Amino acid sequence: MKKTPTFRQFLAATLACAALIRAPNVVAGDAATAEVLFRDGRALMNTGNYAAACPKLEESFAQDPATGTLLALGICQEHLGKTASAWATYAEVASRAKRDGRADREQAAREHMAALEPKLSRLTIVVDRNLAVVSGLIVKRDGQVVGPGAWGVGVPIDAGEHVVEASAPGKRSFQSKIQVGAQNDAQTVNVPALEADPDAQRPAPGPTVAESAKASHAEPQPGQSRAGVRTAGLIVGGAGVVSLALSGIFALRAKSLNDDSKADGHCNAQNQCDSFGGEKRDDAKGAANAATVALLAGSALTVTGVTLFVLGSAKPNERAARIEAVPMLGFRQAALTLNGRF
Repeated sequence: MKKTPTFRQFLAATLACAALIRAPNVVAGDAATAEVLFRDGRALMNTGNYAAACPKLEESFAQDPATGTLLALGICQEHLGKTASAWATYAEVASRAKRDGRADREQAAREHMAALEPKLSRLTIVVDRNLAVVSGLIVKRDGQVVGPGAWGVGVPIDAGEHVVEASAPGKRSFQSKIQVGAQNDAQTVNVPALEADPDAQRPAPGPTVAESAKASHAEPQPGQSRAGVRTAGLIVGGAGVVSLALSGIFALRAKSLNDDSKADGHCNAQNQCDSFGGEKRDDAKGAANAATVALLAGSALTVTGVTLFVLGSAKPNERAARIEAVPMLGFRQAALTLNGRF
């Protein structure tokens, strides 16, 4: 008879997940879908259809972050002419392969990087020194924020049109479009001091006298409002419970996969793994990340749901409630307490 996992086992699996996670924002997906997409992508590469192959390999890696898939994606990006993307992908492959003890993959990735190095095109963003000290300044390249550490640095970039933007409170925004060549091109975008925006200094118009009078005479419907809040609390809290259950499932799977990677010497104490162990370790990391995301989301949703339900149960003539949700974690039990006054 199969035993139901105890809370002690769940807690141990969750702690094991924390040790496995190294790369943030990676969530496990469907391994079967990843395998199908990988095969389709390789088949398209064999026919020379790299434009269709690369998206499939990207999605396959998103579903199941395997190093072999990442290496294939780098090769696909290189053939598609995305030299900067391919170079960055190979760098990640080399790092992952070194960690997993796959010297063959690491060598292949570094050879591809060396071959692409002289071909890389670069884009440098230079920010005016007077603008650089303005509070709230945001510089973006193709919609992604570029931090001060990357200003003045020639960053590898794929060929094509790119957009550089800059904005700051009380200033007119700046935008520049630039075309970057396919190989060994060097482009620079100079972001000048931004002009003051007169419209930003004008206060927002307030409500008219008629609107204020109408708002002051509006009669609320407290019964309907409280019922809606309680219903929302039940829905949000239920979603939180489901997320916590999923977290436990992913945590136990991560622990099982990690144990498989170490079984029969597939991974040693120095985290050097053979092909089987490396794949199992990648699968374990994906499941661990999924468990952590589900745990955080479930905790937040559960606390929010309980708070909404309690607030919705309060009578309209009562003073405003002050509620504090305090999670309690014991070795054999977990609980959530609400402290405050109602």
